Amino acid sequence: MPPPLRDGYSITEPITLADLVNFTPVAGIDHMEPDGWMVVGLDTNFYATVESGVQTGLLLDLPASVRFTAEQYRWSYGDGRGATRSTRGSSWVASGVGEFDHTATSHVYRTAGSYSIDLTIEYSAEYQYAGGPWVSISGTIPVAANRLVAVAGAANTVLVGHDCAQHPSGPGCR
Repeated sequence: MPPPLRDGYSITEPITLADLVNFTPVAGIDHMEPDGWMVVGLDTNFYATVESGVQTGLLLDLPASVRFTAEQYRWSYGDGRGATRSTRGSSWVASGVGEFDHTATSHVYRTAGSYSIDLTIEYSAEYQYAGGPWVSISGTIPVAANRLVAVAGAANTVLVGHDCAQHPSGPGCR
């Protein structure tokens, strides 16, 4: 329960998302690997960087803090398919997998073309008055991340007479 308002009045109704008009979660950033292109038939890895944070300001004319936490990640891949995940994912390196390996947030494109990929992050919210306890607010707030535009195409493999250890600058070697 929030502290009493002026003249002994207090707030008895629960705070709702509509009351958070002066507070907004920081938008996350959508990333993809490879960056800006996909190979038809192979996994493209998508992941988000997002910060959960506390903002301070006035809530119902009282000094308050609002804490936002990312709960779900909704990707729309631009090919008519999408996915909702509870994880933001991570890069292939951070996941400990190789390039084009499947991840919890990867997607496979089946047709060559240009695609717009959109990510919406659903944030939960909690508020706090005057150092009191954190109180959860029912529902989530959807916040759009940046749009990615990428091209999917076919890959041609190249056979070489040496391995990447002998010729690290060869095709397909890093």
